[in-house]
Amino acid sequence: MKTFITVLLLGILTACGQGNLQTQKRSGSPSSTAPTPAAETVKTDSTETECKICDLDFNSYKGDLKKEEVDGLLLALNDEYMAFATYTQINKDFNDPRPFVNIVQAEAKHADRLKVLFETYKIPVPENKWIGSVPKFESVAAACKAGVDAEIANRDLYSRLFKSTEREDILMVYRALQKASEDNHLPAFERCGGGRRGNR
Repeated sequence: MKTFITVLLLGILTACGQGNLQTQKRSGSPSSTAPTPAAETVKTDSTETECKICDLDFNSYKGDLKKEEVDGLLLALNDEYMAFATYTQINKDFNDPRPFVNIVQAEAKHADRLKVLFETYKIPVPENKWIGSVPKFESVAAACKAGVDAEIANRDLYSRLFKSTEREDILMVYRALQKASEDNHLPAFERCGGGRRGNR
């Protein structure tokens, strides 16, 4: 299935090279080489999804967060950016079908909540590099089925990101976004996709 599966962390400590999508353990401390990006690529259903915004040079970061905390925020924003870009494309291709026309607005709000944390902790807010770089689907039903997988991946991503920080303001946002994905978006895609998968 051609999906836009959300980036999953392997562990939480991962990194990727500039444009080279390789899975490896992250060192819990700043690297001596630059850039030291945050995220990586993970195979899901034979599909590789990259983090397009995880090329931050941590050595240039002057804020208070640890590297794994910055990495986590980048992964989360990349996920919301990808979902927004994908749902926007589906709305364009299929004339604003439900539930995409509603969920795309929620994804924009999710990204905005994360951007507040970026500004709070002095992390440069990257632009959405997923716009125009997402897959197209043959039908709304196919897109909905891919949406089920994406929201499951999103839910699991946040479960891993909880381990990256003890800061309550960051955790509060992670919890809220995970809840929206699991309680709202996933059921909506399950209904329109004609199947219920991945429920706990």
